[in-house]
Amino acid sequence: MFKMEEDKNKMPEKKAENVGEKSKNWIEKTEDFIDEAAENIHKSETYKNADQSLEKATKSLFRKAGRLWGKSEQYLKNKKDSK
Repeated sequence: MFKMEEDKNKMPEKKAENVGEKSKNWIEKTEDFIDEAAENIHKSETYKNADQSLEKATKSLFRKAGRLWGKSEQYLKNKKDSK
């Protein structure tokens, strides 16, 4: 009788261990899948084209911002000189 109670008590522990191991396996598989998908995206032609377009737009934006900055400095300098 005592032996049977010990077996029943061990059963939930084994199930808990299995659930923990399964969770770890699922997490590892999911991380591997995400890494592989990310690599495929980065290697794709569409991603490269989007990256180039974004780079062009960013350069253009910063050039325009630089011109506006220069104009604002000249405006403030001229305004200060006219006083």
